[in-house]
Amino acid sequence: MNKSKTLEQFKWVDTHCHLQLWSDEIDENDLFNLEYVVIPGVDVESSIRAKTVSNSLKKMSYWSAGLHPHQASEFEMLRQQLENLFIEADLIGETGLDYYRSLSPREDQIDSFLYHLEVGDKLSKPVIVHCRDSFSDIYKILSERDNNNKIILHSWTGGNKWTKKFAELGVYFSISGIVTYDTAQDLQLAVNNIPLDKILIETDIPYLAPVPYKGQKNKPSYIMYTAEKISKILEMSLDEFSELTRKNTDRLLFRDLNE
Repeated sequence: MNKSKTLEQFKWVDTHCHLQLWSDEIDENDLFNLEYVVIPGVDVESSIRAKTVSNSLKKMSYWSAGLHPHQASEFEMLRQQLENLFIEADLIGETGLDYYRSLSPREDQIDSFLYHLEVGDKLSKPVIVHCRDSFSDIYKILSERDNNNKIILHSWTGGNKWTKKFAELGVYFSISGIVTYDTAQDLQLAVNNIPLDKILIETDIPYLAPVPYKGQKNKPSYIMYTAEKISKILEMSLDEFSELTRKNTDRLLFRDLNE
């Protein structure tokens, strides 16, 4: 670590920060170590709230509109409202597949996911993908598509096999506080297989607080513990990792910085 800087002084970008679900009154002091945040929606109401929170923050922020796979059975009923939000949003999602809880039938989840991908293509907006216990179907769908839009695998937990396979598709991998857990050894080993220009970090607040706050309500500022863990795995200084992840997110949201 840079001896002249403490962990609290490094700046990060939180690519998945549910501020609209976190607190009725947001204290921006809790975002002190964030350069900017992405606030994802999980249904119509939370997407509208994500927009409201994003517009009210002094901190730079972006928001997304989407329907979580848990609510995919409501997709047809909500389609028109979602379409209107998609046009305004900075990103599309959170969408994807969740076969762990399976709160919506798999067919409905896949239909909703495919629609989000089509909208992302049409509007040239990045798509945030939830992929819990569904790597095989997510990979099949993405690999069979001619994707022009950028894909973010939110809270990535895959091991070496799936990390290598998805890396071939050119997707972005967003790592949450799970990487700090003792039970996440497969993910920790897989981090080195993520292309450096495709690695992002997130909190997923109010969920998935990293060690040393595991089991507690997550805070935006806790992203520094996730970043510290990954930088150690990559044998990279915090200065280097901060610059890397910020550039990666800039490229994802704005333009290819190498052009």
